[in-house]
Amino acid sequence: MTEPARIGIIIGKIYKTVNRKQISGILEEAFSRNISADIFIMHEEHFQTTIGEENLLHMMQFSLLDGVIFIPYSFASKEYSDEIERFLLENCPKPVVRIGIEHKPFVPVWYHDRAEMAEITRHLIQVHQCKNLLCLTGPAQNPVSMERLAGFQEALAEADIPYQEEKNTVYGDFYLFSAQKLAQEFADGARPLPDAVVCANDLMAVSLCDALKKHQISVPDDVLITGYDGAMESALHMPPVTTYAPSWEQLGRNAMCQLYELITGKSLISRKSETGTLICRKTCGCQNYASVSEKSEFNYLQLEENYIDSSLSVRMLSCTSLETLVKTIYNLNFVFFDPEYYDKEYYALCLCENWDEEKRPSHQHGGYSEQMMRMHYNGGYTLFPITEMVSPDFRTNDTPTATFFSALYFQDRCFGYSVLQYLGIADGVNPYYLRFCRETSNALEFLRVRNALQSLAYHDYLSQVRDALTGLYKLNHLPYLWKEYLESVRLRNENCFWIALDIAGLYRLAETGGTLLKDKLLVAFAEQLQNICSYHEKCLRAGESDFLILGSEPESSHYHNLLIQNLRDHFEQYQRSLKQVVLPLQSAVLTDAEIQLLTEETVTAAAAALVTQAKSNKATYSEQLHYKKLKKIRNQIYQTPEQEWSVILCSQKLNISISYFCKIYQKAFGVTCAYDIRRAKMEHGKYLLLHTADTLQEISRKCGYDYSHFMRTFKKFFQMTPTEYRRGK
Repeated sequence: MTEPARIGIIIGKIYKTVNRKQISGILEEAFSRNISADIFIMHEEHFQTTIGEENLLHMMQFSLLDGVIFIPYSFASKEYSDEIERFLLENCPKPVVRIGIEHKPFVPVWYHDRAEMAEITRHLIQVHQCKNLLCLTGPAQNPVSMERLAGFQEALAEADIPYQEEKNTVYGDFYLFSAQKLAQEFADGARPLPDAVVCANDLMAVSLCDALKKHQISVPDDVLITGYDGAMESALHMPPVTTYAPSWEQLGRNAMCQLYELITGKSLISRKSETGTLICRKTCGCQNYASVSEKSEFNYLQLEENYIDSSLSVRMLSCTSLETLVKTIYNLNFVFFDPEYYDKEYYALCLCENWDEEKRPSHQHGGYSEQMMRMHYNGGYTLFPITEMVSPDFRTNDTPTATFFSALYFQDRCFGYSVLQYLGIADGVNPYYLRFCRETSNALEFLRVRNALQSLAYHDYLSQVRDALTGLYKLNHLPYLWKEYLESVRLRNENCFWIALDIAGLYRLAETGGTLLKDKLLVAFAEQLQNICSYHEKCLRAGESDFLILGSEPESSHYHNLLIQNLRDHFEQYQRSLKQVVLPLQSAVLTDAEIQLLTEETVTAAAAALVTQAKSNKATYSEQLHYKKLKKIRNQIYQTPEQEWSVILCSQKLNISISYFCKIYQKAFGVTCAYDIRRAKMEHGKYLLLHTADTLQEISRKCGYDYSHFMRTFKKFFQMTPTEYRRGK
C-alpha cells in the first residue's frame, strides 16, 4: 500500500485542554511521517444548532483523505457522537480509528485508565490512611465508567478493603449534576461522609468541591477529593484538585500509529513514549502540591487582552456590506493568531455563493453550494469546487500542514466555513479561534437579516411608488421623480417634454371581455411602453387607462412625435394580433417652455390636466377614414427616401386637397409631411455615411439635395456635420 499523504480528524470542543493535547499528539506523529491533516471541528451540541454544524460532515471529501481518526469522547452528547459514527459507517470508505474503549466497527485506541485510577486510589489508602472510600464514576454500563471503577476496585482489593457497590459506588454523569446531588446527600445525612471520594473525572471533582463548600463541608479537612484527566480546571480551582494526568498526547500518537498500520499494512511504533502523572494537590491532603506550568498550558492573558481590546463583536456587527465585513474579519485575525507562529499560520473565509439567500436550493454537499468563494481582503474572491474543500493555494506547501475547518452557520442556515492552516505546527490552535468563528457566524447572520430587512423596506417602498399591475411609477410619485429627472435633462442640454396617453374605450372592453382581458391589455401596453421608451424616459401610470411619459430631446427635434407614433403602431399591431376591436391611443403633449414654469407643488395638477386633454383629443371621422392610407404613405416615405417625394404627390395619392392633406397628416402623426420627407432623407444620408465610401457630394445627390443644402439640413437635424458623424463623433 502507498504511504498516506493526508488524514482527517473529527473532534468536538477543541477548546478543552485534553482535546487539544490529543490533536497535538496526532499531528506530532503525522508530521514526523510527512503526513498532513484536515481537522473538522464540531463543538455545538444543542439541538437547534447542530443542524447547521453537521453540514460540515457532508463537506468532507473522503477521496482526498487516506484515513480518519474520530474522537467521540470530545463530545458531551452521546447522541451527537453516535450520529457522526453512523455518518462515517454509511459514507466513509477509508480506514477509521476511534479513540475510545468501546468495541465498534472502527478500530479502538485507548490508554490504561484502569491502572491509573488504581494508582490514585492506592495513594489515598497508603499515604493518607483512608479506609472508607467512595467512587463517583460515570453512567452505569458506560465502558469508560466501568473501566475506571474497575481500577478503584482493584486498589481496594489489594488493601483488603471490602467493596460493596451500594456503599462504595455512585454512578454519575461525568458532569456537575451528579456531583451536586451527591453533596446534597452528604449534607442531608442520606449518605454517610466517607474518608475520600475518588471521582472519575476532574469536572465532577471540581463540582463536588464547590457543592460541599456551600454545605459547610470542608475539603480536605472533612473529606478528601481526587479527580482524573489532568484538566486545567483542577489546577486553577481553589483548593487545587488532586488528579491523574494521563498522556493525552501519547494517546493521539498511538491513534496515528494505528491508523498508519491500517492504511499501509506496516506496523508503526510511536517515536515518543510517555506515561501519565499523578499530580498531588491540596484536596487529597498533600500540602506541597505540584503546580502545572507546562509550555502547552501557557497563560492566554495576552490573547485575552487582544480579544477584549479588539471590540470584536461591535466592529463586526457594525459592517453594512459583505465587503466591509470581510475586511474587518481579516483585520481582526490577530485575536487568535499566535505571534510565535508568524508566517506559519494562515486563515481563509470560505462562503457559499448564495450564502445570504432566504431560500437555498438543495445540494448534494449538505448546505454548501457546488462552488465556494474564498473571500479576499480586497473584496474579491476565488471560486473553487466544494469537492476540493479548500482553494488550490492551500495545498501547495511541501511542509506538512494542519488545516482546521470550522462551520459558519446560524441554526440550520449554512454560510460556509473558516479555514485555519498551520505549517508544521502541531499545537497552534487555541480557544480564541472558535470564539472568533462564532462571532463571524453571528456577524454574517446579522448582515443577512439586515440585508433582508432592507430588501423588505425597499419592496415596501416600491409598492408605494410602483403600480402593482404594470410596474410603472404611480402618479403620486411624480413630485419626487420630477426634480431629479429635470436636473438630468438639463445636464444633457436637452429640452423636456411630457406625453399623456389614454387608451380610449378601455371601460367598454372590460364590460364586454371582462376585467382579466382589460388587465392583460394594460400589462401588454406597459411592457411596450417600457421597451419603446429607451432614451432616459420615465413612465408613469396616471389613471385606469392613462399613462404619462417624461422625456427629453435635442432642440428642434420632433422625437416626441415619432415616439407617439411608434407607440400607436405597436399597440395597434398587438391588438390586431389578438383579433379584437382596436382601441385608439389618444395623446397630448406638454413642451419644454410650459414645463419650465412647473414646481414640485404644481406638477401633479399639470399632469392631471394633460391627461384630461389627451382624453379629449379624439380623432375626427375623416381622420379615422384616411388613417390607414396616411400610415401607408408614411411607411413608404421612410422605406424609399431616395424617391422624389413631395406633399403634392402624397395628397394626390389620397385624392384630397393639399391643405386638407397637411391638416390630417399632422393631426395623425404630430409632424408635417414635409418634415417626415426631410427626416427620411436625412436618415438615409446617415446610412450612406456609415455603410458606403461615397463622397459627401454623391450622398447629397442620392438624398435629393445639393451639397450645401444637405450639409445645413443634416446639422440642423443631428447637431453635427456629416463629416463629424462619419468620423464617429
